[in-house]
Amino acid sequence: MNRQIGSIAIVIGICALVIAASSCGGRQPEPPPGLDEQQLAGWQVYVDLNCAACHGENREGKRSGPPLTGLSEHWSADQLVSYLTDPDAMIRSNSRLAYKAEKYAIGMPKVSGKSPGYADKAPAEQLGVLAVYLLVEVPAAQN
Repeated sequence: MNRQIGSIAIVIGICALVIAASSCGGRQPEPPPGLDEQQLAGWQVYVDLNCAACHGENREGKRSGPPLTGLSEHWSADQLVSYLTDPDAMIRSNSRLAYKAEKYAIGMPKVSGKSPGYADKAPAEQLGVLAVYLLVEVPAAQN
């Protein structure tokens, strides 16, 4: 009988740990305020493709990837889609991009099936709304 009670206590303890661990999960990202429907869809693609891992949750940049702010000064949505589809080709054809690419050890993954980064994860329409989102200035994060 004591052995059965001990086994039940262990199971209850394990269940309590699992519940506690799942309730302590990471904070879910929240979109910046003021986005329209298309921009919000682009933000969701940014989250789904895990762009924040290299570029930051609020596109502020990290050691692994440049900030994604002020892009509208140099990019159109079509140009961004072309870049996301084949970053290496764009980098080879643009000295400004080549210079920036040298600053980061991790290269931008391609969307094509040749590279593991975005393979089959981002159809053209998703890249289009991602580009629209990237061209919008978002407010800095409030801590």
